[in-house]
Amino acid sequence: MKQSIIFAGAAASVLFIAGCETTSSRPYKASTENIMAAQSAMQGSNAKVSMGNFSAASGVNIEPTCRALGALEVAPGQSPIEYIEDALQEELFTAGILEAGGTQIDGVIEVLEFNSFGTGSWDVALKLSSANLPEGYTVDVHHEFKTSFSAINACQNVIDAFQPTVAGLLNEAITDPNFVKLAGK
Repeated sequence: MKQSIIFAGAAASVLFIAGCETTSSRPYKASTENIMAAQSAMQGSNAKVSMGNFSAASGVNIEPTCRALGALEVAPGQSPIEYIEDALQEELFTAGILEAGGTQIDGVIEVLEFNSFGTGSWDVALKLSSANLPEGYTVDVHHEFKTSFSAINACQNVIDAFQPTVAGLLNEAITDPNFVKLAGK
C-alpha cells in the first residue's frame, strides 16, 4: 500500500513537471533559394516593399501546445505570427527589396496546425495583400517530418520542423505570380 502511494506521488510529480516543459527552436535563418527568387521576381524593377500588419485569422491558435508538454515556443520570445513576419522581412531585406517607404505588405495567417503523432506535419496558410493587390492571395504549405513516441522528442521535432515549414511557405509566397503585383511591379 505504501509503495503504491509513493509510486502514485512520483508519477504525479513527473506529469506535473512534464506539463510545464517548454520546447523551443532557433531563430529563422534566411533561405538562399527564397532570396534569389525574390531578386529574380523583382528584376528590372525599382519597386520596394515594407512590412505592414501581420495577424492571425479568427480561430487560428497562435499559442499551440504539444501533447502534455505545454506551449511550443517557435523562437525565443516570438509567437508563430511574429516568426513568420520576421522571416519574410529578413528574406526581403537580404534580397534588397525591403525599404521603409516601400509598398506595405500585410499578412494574415489563415491556418497554423501541426500533428505530432505518426507522420508529423505542419500545415500553414498565409494571405498576403497590399494597396496594389487589396484582394491579396493565399499560399499554403504542408510539411511532413518524423515524430517520436516520446512526447519530449516528438514536440522538439515539431519545433525543429517549423523553420523549414516557414521557408517553404515563404517560397510559395515569393514565387507566386501575384508577389510582383503586391509590390507594384
